[in-house]
Amino acid sequence: MPLVVGLAPDSERAAVLDALIGDIRAHGNHVTAGDVGFHYVVDALLDGGRSDVLLDMLERTDTPSYGYQLAQGATALTEAWDANPDSSQDHFMLGHAEEWFYRGLGGIDIDQSAPALRRLVLRPVVTGKIAWVRCSYESAMGHIESNWQRGPTETVYDFTIPANTTATVELDTAKPDEVTVNGGRNPWTQSASAHRVKFVLGSGHYIVRAANPAEDSGRAGHM
Repeated sequence: MPLVVGLAPDSERAAVLDALIGDIRAHGNHVTAGDVGFHYVVDALLDGGRSDVLLDMLERTDTPSYGYQLAQGATALTEAWDANPDSSQDHFMLGHAEEWFYRGLGGIDIDQSAPALRRLVLRPVVTGKIAWVRCSYESAMGHIESNWQRGPTETVYDFTIPANTTATVELDTAKPDEVTVNGGRNPWTQSASAHRVKFVLGSGHYIVRAANPAEDSGRAGHM
């Protein structure tokens, strides 16, 4: 919670995040938070660039986990992690991981500090063994799509940006200088590092090709 709401000093944020990850790892990639706290766990890991940890948690099938709820026959979210049949079996608790599907894997986000027409951010996360993502959202701006398909050496991104909107795109890639947009070299690069590139696109439909992220890119922080 201190990470998400800004209570942790900048000099301590890395240590606090490491402590959170250490606790999750020590519990076999299980969370110890309940409904109120789990929201902050998801946001802290996502904002800290640790989608790899979130994925490890979501792939668990023993309690406490979503997989365990499914194994107990749940067809909707249960009230408690243990899927206790004496508690609600259709209860929107612990559903915060859905945010990771849209804001993490799909990378659809909003920068409230930017001008109104430039607030859209597309920052998809390629992590683990996930081979593809199809993500769309009907926003106040219009229809947004952020899809990707990972191949042996490159990932192909398929973006749709609504009319009258400009999106900042941020991608993890092992070769930032080889990113292409609609078949041509990307001329809109704002900044690049050894494993990340950032550029701006106007409204429209784009096919972006980029070399697969480096193996440690799932641990990279946001630019």
